[in-house]
Amino acid sequence: MNRHIARVTLGLLAIAASSTAPAKLQAPDHVIYGNATLFGVDAPLGSVIELREPDGDVLARYELGRDSRLGRQYALYIPMDTVDPREDGHARNGDEVEVFIGPQLAARTQVGDEGVAVRLDIDPQNMGTGPAIRVDPIQIMEGNSGTTVAPFVLKMNTTAPDRTVQIDWQTAAQTATGGGGCASGIDFINASGVASIPAGQLQTTVNVTVCGDGTIEPNETFELQLTGTHGDFGVIQDSSVQATILDDDDLPSVRVANVRVLEPETGSAPASFEVSLSRSSAVDVSFDYATSNGTATAGLDFTASSASLTIPAGDTSASIHIAVLADATVEPQETFRLQLSNPQAAGLENSFATASIVDPAYDPALIDEDETNSDDDAGGQLVQPGAIAVTADGRYAYATSEAMDSLLLFSRDAQSGRLTYITSYSASGVGAPLDGVRDVVLSPDDKHVYAASRADNAVVAFSRDGMTGELTLVGSVQQGVSGATGLTGSTALAISPDGRSLYAVGSTDSSLAVLARDTGSGALSFVEAEVNGADDVADTGASVANMDRPSAVVVAPDGKQVYVSASFGNAVVVFGRTDAQGSTDDGKLSFITSHSDGLLGVDGLSGASDLLITPDGTQLYASGEAEDAVVLFNRASDGSLTWQKAWRRGTAGVVGMDGPRALSLSPDGKEIYVTGWNDNSLTVFARTVASGNPSNPVGSLITRQTLFDDEGAIASMAGPVALACSADGRNVYVVANTDNAIVVLHRTAFDGIFDSGFE
Repeated sequence: MNRHIARVTLGLLAIAASSTAPAKLQAPDHVIYGNATLFGVDAPLGSVIELREPDGDVLARYELGRDSRLGRQYALYIPMDTVDPREDGHARNGDEVEVFIGPQLAARTQVGDEGVAVRLDIDPQNMGTGPAIRVDPIQIMEGNSGTTVAPFVLKMNTTAPDRTVQIDWQTAAQTATGGGGCASGIDFINASGVASIPAGQLQTTVNVTVCGDGTIEPNETFELQLTGTHGDFGVIQDSSVQATILDDDDLPSVRVANVRVLEPETGSAPASFEVSLSRSSAVDVSFDYATSNGTATAGLDFTASSASLTIPAGDTSASIHIAVLADATVEPQETFRLQLSNPQAAGLENSFATASIVDPAYDPALIDEDETNSDDDAGGQLVQPGAIAVTADGRYAYATSEAMDSLLLFSRDAQSGRLTYITSYSASGVGAPLDGVRDVVLSPDDKHVYAASRADNAVVAFSRDGMTGELTLVGSVQQGVSGATGLTGSTALAISPDGRSLYAVGSTDSSLAVLARDTGSGALSFVEAEVNGADDVADTGASVANMDRPSAVVVAPDGKQVYVSASFGNAVVVFGRTDAQGSTDDGKLSFITSHSDGLLGVDGLSGASDLLITPDGTQLYASGEAEDAVVLFNRASDGSLTWQKAWRRGTAGVVGMDGPRALSLSPDGKEIYVTGWNDNSLTVFARTVASGNPSNPVGSLITRQTLFDDEGAIASMAGPVALACSADGRNVYVVANTDNAIVVLHRTAFDGIFDSGFE
């Protein structure tokens, strides 16, 4: 017996008597206690247990869980009265009472003696003969015509071994309309009957006919009501249950995305398939799924799995995790499929997705060498880095720190490519307009370093010591100073191959500033600015078009043209360049044309973010950040461009490249690198450099490798905004703006071990 209950006070309570009435003694309570279950399952905490008289008056009440000392048991303290006249709300020995769990009658009993505790375990199933009978809610697709069946499954919690259990049932309308047959405005056919569960069986099915139509309408409901059992054999647990008719004329669609996972060195790693709905649903959406072999084999490469998944009403996504297994074999990429089927309350946009298992040890283009972090390796100075430039001799590198308004100097290890922080040059330290420094470039002769300052609207020039790498301020050109224009929001720089001109993108005012460079001192002077929408009357070109928010600039190897990407203009803008050494016109630009996304066959340039031009000047690549694309143009000897092709995320093995920000080309021209800002990725494309095959022309790209932050050995590549290749072809450097780091990668092609097959 529960000790708390056993301690029922047996003493009498004194009732104070008034001066005009005789004293009356209060009898001690009678206590009923025990376990409370609903059809064999513990009643939920918070359930109200009531003891009532036959006329419905409540004598005692207890909320399950109210007293922690009772746990999941209940206790009803019944006030007793043994002296006439009886007081209302009091009981006497032998009174008939009923015990309820919520609305369910769970026991009938008699009140015992005052001051006595009696155990009584209660359950509605104990009130009738035979098993408990229940039925679950269902959902049924309406159909566009004809009829479908709504199957209600009636279940018992135990069998009746010697008799058939019979249950009376009927349908009842809610928001759905019932009728005698299918016709306009009728959603289901009214019905009633007797369901029979044979001896030894646990369930039977009641089928109700649902009428299909092509009308787009809300989901509708009706009820199946269980009204009684024959011979009172069986306890009805649910007297009514709802059926939802799902309108299939406007269903959400289910989509499952492909997934890529690195094969683990040991144990297993999850391949997480992301499942999404085209919109939320007012009802649960469910489907079945199962894995199947591709080039990967269940049991060896992954764990086979099949099950059902439900996306709850109101939600729009779910994940399915399949274990990918480690093995000792170095092998090429393998795949398996996740197949979806039997959707309920939705359609399938795609019925399967592919998982790619990548063995990092198999033919990698890049291997993680090192990661230079701000706090650990750069004295806390590498905060919001935006660009990096490596000297031609490979001994030093310079990086920008936008948050610290600084240029950082690193030495570079000639064998590993690793960077060692030396010092920084801040706006306050050198007295230069470096606020919000975003880009850095080296002169072709490696004698000078130039930095673009977004917040100061300036370009700053430094001379450099070839032995130590240290910088000395030369000067700057700043918006509004000495007539300089076109520098508002300076974010990107390019130097002409002859070293005589520097071009600075003014992103804020959609302009391109032309600066003359003294090849001896490195000093800069303002020449002119080309502005979007403006016609420079000093040249023969027309008004500049589609250069809204320029993002990058490159100069052709022959120095004859300058190309600008425009992120809001969704275009590549072409300028002719004046080659007139010694003249004040040297380096000036004249607008020629623009190649805009969606016009004249050009595609993939939405959100144009970066450019690169091949060393031979025959091809130009552009990234379209908003389209997750890399675009190829062929360049003629006169500098004109012809659109060739766009490579997009999600096609031809391109699994990264979500929001491409930066492009870089290996010195041998055989690999192109593309950062993905949104997915923290680096995609390596093998580039065809010579071909006699029309189906694989020069410049074609094939995905060779994709690296992601926090995958494998890479831990600090979040927010990749810029790239650089060392001149010796040994290393690729990724500037990670979010992680405040520079990732150093080793090119396996440098070792001569791996052959891409595109030579």
